[in-house]
Order: sequence, then C-alpha cells, then structure tokens
Amino acid sequence: MGSYTARIQKIQAIMKSQNTDYMVFAPTSHLFYLTGLKTTADERLQVFLVPAEGKPVMIMPDMYREAAENLEEKNFELATWSDETDPVNLLLPLIKKGSAIAAIDERMWAGHFLSLRRAFVGFEFIGVSNLMREIRMFKDQYEMSQLAKAGGLTDKVMAEVRMVIQPGISEKELAFFVESKLKEYGAEELSFKPIVASGPNTSSPHHYTGERKLQMGDLVVLDFGGLFQGYCSDMTRTFSVGKASAEVKKVFNAVKDANEAGFLAVQQGIACEKVDEVAREVISRAGYGEYFIHRTGHGIGLDIHEDPYIVKGNQEILKTGMTFSIEPGIYLPGKFGVRIEDIVGLTENGPVRFNNFSRELIET
Repeated sequence: MGSYTARIQKIQAIMKSQNTDYMVFAPTSHLFYLTGLKTTADERLQVFLVPAEGKPVMIMPDMYREAAENLEEKNFELATWSDETDPVNLLLPLIKKGSAIAAIDERMWAGHFLSLRRAFVGFEFIGVSNLMREIRMFKDQYEMSQLAKAGGLTDKVMAEVRMVIQPGISEKELAFFVESKLKEYGAEELSFKPIVASGPNTSSPHHYTGERKLQMGDLVVLDFGGLFQGYCSDMTRTFSVGKASAEVKKVFNAVKDANEAGFLAVQQGIACEKVDEVAREVISRAGYGEYFIHRTGHGIGLDIHEDPYIVKGNQEILKTGMTFSIEPGIYLPGKFGVRIEDIVGLTENGPVRFNNFSRELIET
C-alpha cells in the first residue's frame, strides 16, 4: 500500500501551486484515498480538513473515534464531537485569517456544506475534483494490482453466471445470482447495481433490471462489478440463449472488433479521444455508427466512474498509470443490443486488461 502521508504531501504541493488554502473532504472515496478510513455518510458532519501547509485535521462524530485512532497510518489530528454539540465550532479556530480559497468535496451533502460555510466567511469556493484528479488519475503498482485482482474475481463470477443462463430464469434472478457470487468471492459491496438485460431490453444500454424471463433466441447483456479492498471492477459480456442469428453474429463481431481495436490503440502519448475514434470507426465501417450511442470508456479506481474519460473531445493525453474501460456497443431500437467491456491499465510496457473472460459469442 502506498503511503497516505505521501499522498497528502502531493496534494498539498498541488494546492500551493494553485493558491488553494484548504481542501475540505466528506466521507467519500477521497477520504479513503488519503487516510484509509471508510465511514458512512449521514446527517452527522464528517470533515477532513487539509491545509496547504501543516497537518490535516479530521473532525468526526464520537462513534468513529476508535476507527480513526486505529488506522495503520495516522497522518492527521483527530477531533471528535458528541451529538449534543455543534461540530462546526471545532472548525472555527482552524481557519486562518487572510485565507481566501477553499476546495470543497463536490459529493458533500448540501446541508453539511451550508453549515460549515460559517467557518469560511468571505471564502471563494471551488471543487476538489480538479486538484484530486492530478493524483487520483494515476495508479501506482499497488493500485494496479488491486484492480487486476478485482477484475480476476469478476471473471470468476461471469463464468458462473454463464452456467445459469437459460430460458425461464428472470433478469432479477440473474442479478441476484451475480450479487451473491460477488460477495461470496470477497466483494465488500457492489460497484453499482448489476445491469441484466434480455431480449429487446438489450437495446437500452442502462436497462433497469426487471421481471422479464429469458426466452430461447434472446441476447443477454450482463454488466456488473464489485469492490475488492476498495477498488472497483466493471465488466460487460453479451450471451445468446441458444443459437444466434446471422444478424446478431454480424453485430456481435463488429463490437468485438471495436473492443480489440480500442485496446490496441491504447498507448502513451495519444489523446483519450483517439481510442474512442478508433473503436467508433470499426463500428461505423460495419454500418452501425449511429447505433453506438455512448462514449467508449470511463476511468475507474476507487470510484466506478472517474477520470480519464474515453470520449470524443477529450484531448487528455494517455500516460502510464491511467486505468479505464473500453466498452463499445451497438443498440438497435426494439430489437437487441450488444456490449463488450473490459478494464484496461496503461503500464510502461503498454496496455493490459484486468479482466479476461472470453470475448467470443457464447451460445448457451
């Protein structure tokens, strides 16, 4: 595991370079990234205050005192509060006069932000994302290994799901099976609610899993992932219940080829949008360009969606340590859809996939 203290030092250097006096974090993935502490957001104020210089301060309800004190690397001062007190009073003496800019965690509850403004009178507020992305976007060796482990475990779940795809089982039953297996294999929680789409429902990229029962001749799109030691997995595969039609095979092969072309396009020094362009060109040449209706990929790490985004217009240059999905798809309204998604990491030796379950069309 990388040093949390080193991460704090990096973010403080970025703060100084951008004239930001304080960063104020809520109990989100940022807090876990900087301290190793995981808590649950609720009506009680939880704040991790990072000044541009000096030691950070964590302000927590009393119920989290033991968890915070028992962290392996405690790189902050701890102040806790009881339910009958006002936690903002703990912030007031920490804010130095003459300070002007505070970066606020965008995922902080609005009510908490409104209450802590009393400690930041006269401040200009910005979001933390633009600062945090400078370190969160680049994964170190430990983070890469965690993402690879997460991907491998998800492969195992997909292999088991394949064996239960049959006529008569419902989308919800498949989703429940996925959730159960992810947790059986060690997922702390789900990366997101599993997407299980069948038949005509597969033409909706983010179909809301329902009661529909699988029928012979259906396609089934399964998109799911879990959190393993904090890091997300995310994978999509498309199956056929019984023999697939010639049209389905043509669409599937176009998506598979786009997935492979996108992967092979990944290299240091090219823009994110180039990977999107390469994958999109394959689908356009097959005659389905208008039916590829979303970006090619999103970054992934402690959050299921984070920088960088593999999309037209994003001229961010790919560099070692970036991790993201490649997930082209074709969606024919009212008929069917196909998507194949892998998580890719860019290493010094080129791109690697973190999940490797078969990308061939499997007819169950």
